[in-house]
Amino acid sequence: MERKCLECGQAFNGRSDKKFCCDLCRNAYHNRIYRQQKSLISQVNSRLAANRKILENLYTAGVRKVPKNRLEEEKFDFGHYTSRSRNKLGKVTYRCYEYTYYSDLHRNVTIVKD
Repeated sequence: MERKCLECGQAFNGRSDKKFCCDLCRNAYHNRIYRQQKSLISQVNSRLAANRKILENLYTAGVRKVPKNRLEEEKFDFGHYTSRSRNKLGKVTYRCYEYTYYSDLHRNVTIVKD
C-alpha cells in the first residue's frame, strides 16, 4: 500500500503503520510540532508573567484596591491566571502565582498577596 509522508508529502512504501518516508522527515516533523507547542507555552507564560508584574507593582505601591479599568489600562489580561476558586463567602477569586485578586460589584479589584 502506498502512503504519503506526513512531512514532505512524498509517496512511499513500507509497513502499514509507517508515517514518514525517512528519518530526516520524521525528525523534522516532530521538531516542528515541538516548536509550535513550545511557542504557545512561552506566549502563555509571558502573559502570566506580565499580569504578575502588574499586580506586584500595584501591591508594592500600597494599592490593595484598584478600579478594574486601571488594570485594563495597564494591559492586564483577565483571561490569563494560574488558578480560579471560590472563597468561604462564595466569591470567585483568581490567582496569578502568589497574588489573589477578585472583583466587587463596583468594578473594583482587590489584590491580596499570599
